[in-house]
Amino acid sequence: MLLLGAAGGSYLWFRGQVAGANERVPDEVRAVLTDKPSSTATTTATTARAADSTTTTVPESPSAMHLLVLGSDHREDEEEEGSRSDTIILVNIDPERDFLSVMSIPRDLRVDVPGHGFNKINYAYAVGGPALTIKTVEQLTVIDINHYLEIDFNAFRDVTDSIGGVYVDVDKRYYQDNPKYELIKLAPGYQLLDGEHALDYVRYRRDKNLDFGRMERQQVFLTAVREQAMGWDLAFRLPRVVSALFSNVTTTLSANEVLKLAWWGVRLDGGKMRRVTIVGDAREQDGVSYVFVDEQGIAEAVDDFLTAPSGGTPVASGGSATTSNTQAKAAPELRGMKVDVLNANGRAGEAAAAGQWLSSLGAEVVTVGNAGISVDRTSVEYPSGAADEGELLAGALQTDSCVWSETRQRVTVILGDDFALPSDYALPPSANTISGAGGWKKIAQMVPFAVRGPAYIPEGYFFVERMPVEGATYDIDGKEGDGDKPAFRMLYRLKQHGEWMDQYMGITETTWLDAPAASDGREVKRGGTTFTIVGAADKVERVWWKADGVLYWVSNTLFHTLSGEELLAVAESMILIPSG
Repeated sequence: MLLLGAAGGSYLWFRGQVAGANERVPDEVRAVLTDKPSSTATTTATTARAADSTTTTVPESPSAMHLLVLGSDHREDEEEEGSRSDTIILVNIDPERDFLSVMSIPRDLRVDVPGHGFNKINYAYAVGGPALTIKTVEQLTVIDINHYLEIDFNAFRDVTDSIGGVYVDVDKRYYQDNPKYELIKLAPGYQLLDGEHALDYVRYRRDKNLDFGRMERQQVFLTAVREQAMGWDLAFRLPRVVSALFSNVTTTLSANEVLKLAWWGVRLDGGKMRRVTIVGDAREQDGVSYVFVDEQGIAEAVDDFLTAPSGGTPVASGGSATTSNTQAKAAPELRGMKVDVLNANGRAGEAAAAGQWLSSLGAEVVTVGNAGISVDRTSVEYPSGAADEGELLAGALQTDSCVWSETRQRVTVILGDDFALPSDYALPPSANTISGAGGWKKIAQMVPFAVRGPAYIPEGYFFVERMPVEGATYDIDGKEGDGDKPAFRMLYRLKQHGEWMDQYMGITETTWLDAPAASDGREVKRGGTTFTIVGAADKVERVWWKADGVLYWVSNTLFHTLSGEELLAVAESMILIPSG
């Protein structure tokens, strides 16, 4: 009876907290949510807005709904006149098909704001508040919105602190020291973010990813919260979480709906979640920066948003993805050409193997040796009068770097880190032949646990940074009772058409075997090792596995540019690096 009484009292208290958030909903918002056109592209259950009873059945699934989430960060609003919504996220809850999807809408998206003409979508909030924002999003997506939630990003910081922080796999280094804005200094790597640093992470947008990256990071953070929710000491933290959240939230969701949605969402398989971001062309018009997306682009994003993620593993078959790009085209005839081959990637024996391959094409390999330097890109240098031969050899190597050199006696190949031999000539994977072999060996000598390095790196990715920059490992700050755990992270950056992109693949290694990153997913067994693939089939977050008392994982880029097959190929290729 005491337990029942305590549970009933807790529920009444919780219901009171939610009621406060309900009372702040403007009347015009309730009106626009209720006043629906007779025909819409998507209909949802309207019974979700029925009045609460004094009892709740938490294990039930929530009603189907489309929830619009609005967030604002007043620190950045200071650079614009008026208050505007900085975050616009549409959430689709579909318990019948057992999936949840979220779609982020760029705040600078150029749209027709009802009654105000074309402008940025967040202008709707400035002139008409959340009610006009709901109308604008419904007109844009042709989706019937039946619930709304609004939160201040500063409240987001307080909520994050109330749960003791959130572990996030930070993909790269985030730094901003412009005095016009607040200082942001966030290192890459898996770490526990408190409220202030979490806010820095989700609000950063001053790199090549612009606001699209910010939207992706917000979704990454929300996914991390969902993954870690069941691991919290809820009995002690829940009152603080609820108080911090609902004192700063305005929502039409009732107490029962919040409980049902939380219960269902936390237990939902991660593969049943879809993350969609509307990505367009950022450019100026009449001196104003907008994001432009045509009707087809919007329609495709909405279709993805309403489509349940495909199930099953994203990996079609076994085997490694180590096939060289050099084989993609028939190699040209090099008969009569004299060539020097110099190794500038540190992989032992690769210059000799490359010489054998070029000899098979008819070239006369005069010299094989080390370049004495380390470079990312393979290049060809030629002396005067040998431009045609240089271009022919560059074509065989599939490199666009072919330049004249006054110091070369003959056409010279400088093998960079991007070089890959045809499979018939490829060296057996070993600690001496993987990309960046020298660096991995040095790490293995410092790190006090088993280190593994990748024999396969996807095309276009190059090692750029290690966390920590100096020393063996950094400490993952643990929550109470977790303690600090040693780890290191290797960052590989994507380069396309000679230009660096702000997309990073990460490899993390730690002795924290129970880190939240080792979350549930689809298991694939290869060669005696079980790899777990986390995320939807079309957007894999990471692949993790355990060996030798170490947790390893390969993280996808922020925009999921790598497929599940590529991430698994990297994971499968990892080779134990001897420490001696």
